[in-house]
Amino acid sequence: MKIKKSIKYITIFLFVVSNVITLTAQLNIGDPGVTFDNTKNDPKYPFMQEWQKSGVEGGVPLRNSIPIKKELNPTNSDGLQNAIDNLNTNGEPSVILLKNGTYTIDKTIQLKSNVVLRGESRENVKLNVTIRYQRQRFEHKGALVLDDVEYVGIENLTMEYIPEKAITIYDDRNVDRNKWCGDRCFGNDPDGIKNMYVSFVMIEKKSENCWIDSCTLKNSGSNPININGNHNTFRNNFVDAAYNKGGGGAAYYAINGDYNLIVNERVRRIRHFAIQVGAKYNVVYDCDFEVDINFHNGDDGFNLIENNKIKSEQWRSWGAFASGGSQFGHKSPGKNNIIFNNEVSGKNNSERFSSVTKVFVFDQYSNPRELSPNPPSGGTFYPVVLDVTTLSTEDLVKDTTVKIYPNPFTAEFTVKNMEENSVVQVFSINGRLIVEKKIEEGNKIDLGNELRSRGIYFLRYNSQTFKIVKE
Repeated sequence: MKIKKSIKYITIFLFVVSNVITLTAQLNIGDPGVTFDNTKNDPKYPFMQEWQKSGVEGGVPLRNSIPIKKELNPTNSDGLQNAIDNLNTNGEPSVILLKNGTYTIDKTIQLKSNVVLRGESRENVKLNVTIRYQRQRFEHKGALVLDDVEYVGIENLTMEYIPEKAITIYDDRNVDRNKWCGDRCFGNDPDGIKNMYVSFVMIEKKSENCWIDSCTLKNSGSNPININGNHNTFRNNFVDAAYNKGGGGAAYYAINGDYNLIVNERVRRIRHFAIQVGAKYNVVYDCDFEVDINFHNGDDGFNLIENNKIKSEQWRSWGAFASGGSQFGHKSPGKNNIIFNNEVSGKNNSERFSSVTKVFVFDQYSNPRELSPNPPSGGTFYPVVLDVTTLSTEDLVKDTTVKIYPNPFTAEFTVKNMEENSVVQVFSINGRLIVEKKIEEGNKIDLGNELRSRGIYFLRYNSQTFKIVKE
């Protein structure tokens, strides 16, 4: 685990001895400490456990666990870039708090590792994007670019593309919802404006463990989100509308990387929610789509679409599930793209893909096919556990035969009277599950690679809680 909240040893000690703290609260998908009920795994689908690895490794850090290092008043791209470049993160996630107001994004912002942009309030922190860019083949300019970075967060703000003049976006707000809208809705360069090939957030291939959480992405120039990296989380966002929705203009919520988690998203009035270009082991769960799920061009399979509401509006020419076409040079979908337990409606008899029992797979052009008439044995492909669990300093074991020594420790310690090969869990002081570790031969537990910050941690074994101290 790479991410640690750095807290000085003496500060933690004084805090713990003077307070009774709750280490975990109600969990949300993508949080630290989320677990899975592996008794529900179905041996017919051995790749199920890979989906449990999707999203930020170890979970999106809890907001109160990341220090606010800088507060910034409304400014332009130069002011925001300067704040990012000069923030001393000490190698740990750190927040730049954007105060309420309007920020003008007139140049590309390059994010750096461990910087979290957090709005003071989602509705009142507006990033107005005014970047101009004419398309070069399929290339777009990015407003916020994450290139070869990790642990970057974008939270609690609104982004909107502002064209050089007022332009009407045609979609289901102002056209007949029961007729194919054609180039008026699915074309590029509306009103002849050719410089809006600008995507809001671009996450490049070497970027990982980043997140966008609780943001509104409104009227993008081209792609609202373009994901090439791995192990990123996207949740609680509202993606609404785009200007360029024709070929090459895209307007895709584009998933091109691996092990990304997309949860509780609301998406509408863009061209496609697209899974493509080598994408593998991505999980799309509990979202509300008024747009098709499109296995567009050469994904690598093993992507999961479960427990979503998916509606294909009649003004589109395609149904709730679609693919690119071989006649346009698109590669076919990969194997084992699983579709299960979604509420589906819309054009081209999309309702046939709604089922709580049938399992569908999208491994061919055009449409999914039925893979099995029966559900997985555990009733789900994503057996996430979100029960409220409470772990408090009052739970600490005071009288037990289990012994841990040395304690404090530097990297490794020995346990007495714990069963060899059993599993222990180690939590941070704020309740984040850091690692599950098997007890090694000789009853040794080595945490040298996982715990890099000094301080107090909590070890769970057989429903017992022990305080351990790394020095």
